Amino acid sequence: MFCRCLFVSLILFISPVCAAIHYLTWKGDPARTMTITWQEGPSLDYKLFSEERWYRVEGQKISIGHLTLYRAELTGLEPDTSYMLRLSGGEEYQFRTLPEKLDRPLKVAIGGDAYYNPETNEQMNKEVASREPDFVIMAGDIAYTEGIKYALRPRSWKIDRWAQFFEAWSRDMVTKEGRLIPIVATLGNHDIREGLDSPFREQVLFYQFFVFPVTGVPYQVLKIGQEVCFYLLDSGHSFPIGGAQTEWLEKNLKENCGALFHIPVYHIAAYPSETSFTHRGAKDIRKFWVPLFEKYGVKVTMEHDNHTFKRTYPIKEGKIDPEGIYYLGDGAWGVTPLKPQRHWYLAKAAQCNCYWLVTITPSQCQFQAFNLQGQLIDEVEVIPQKQPTL
Repeated sequence: MFCRCLFVSLILFISPVCAAIHYLTWKGDPARTMTITWQEGPSLDYKLFSEERWYRVEGQKISIGHLTLYRAELTGLEPDTSYMLRLSGGEEYQFRTLPEKLDRPLKVAIGGDAYYNPETNEQMNKEVASREPDFVIMAGDIAYTEGIKYALRPRSWKIDRWAQFFEAWSRDMVTKEGRLIPIVATLGNHDIREGLDSPFREQVLFYQFFVFPVTGVPYQVLKIGQEVCFYLLDSGHSFPIGGAQTEWLEKNLKENCGALFHIPVYHIAAYPSETSFTHRGAKDIRKFWVPLFEKYGVKVTMEHDNHTFKRTYPIKEGKIDPEGIYYLGDGAWGVTPLKPQRHWYLAKAAQCNCYWLVTITPSQCQFQAFNLQGQLIDEVEVIPQKQPTL
């Protein structure tokens, strides 16, 4: 494989609010682009390993209250290729684009409900980083800045809370070789003021810190070649579950029906482990999304919000069925874990912090759940889907 190195100089200063922030994500093709957000310094310098000339990209200034960030998207990168970032002070990190096709195992860590207990969150960050995933999907309740508990907090506190989350991410989510692990996100009920925060209104913090293929629209499909599709969905926080989002979901499931694996990821659980089965969001997901999951051959979905570990039996048409879907979760990255309830559909559940590591090859998709101490607590394997009959 032809490998080139890209050196990027980010001029970062330490602010009184937080230490330097630098994190990676995508809004374009994950095999050929990388979006970098960093703190202070308006330009980004880079050069190819084999060239003498440095290139400069001006970052877009992102003003978030008293916090100033800059953002730039690098394009025209090589698939599955390692690059270098050189931060101020000479500190160097790597980043790597995703493969254009599934010609090596792909590792993705998935979790949610993160920055509630900072110490737990940071311990989990380090545990996840030790597994060296290609990227992380964070599925809502990320910085915990909204909700009744935080209603009277000033906006400056909420900005600092998000900054602290990203400071910890920048510091902890690095492999032993120095590779920065990208984050892809969808939102939860503690990320926005539900019913009030329109993504098309300015000053919504979640939409200022993250980028999306369509500005202000959090639901998206992240494709790795033609083989893997992650559907990151909004479980009723900025957009209704039904209506336009459901239409979008069916359109994309149909267009990508030839993929080997379809993996929806969202916050509110259709089959919760701790909250009520009759929760409005859960009912809407079972009404609008689950029939599409079953129609288009989804075998596993990733749910959160409940602050437990959970795996359901495979479920189809509201019943346990070996041909059905596993609902895995359940949102306990950095929170105080809760005791799960007894539901007919739960095959296994526990009161513990956890995340899921997904390892994907052309022949199988392996889902492994690890606790805060790095112990394997559960495992599920699925084979490529059968072509659905439409």
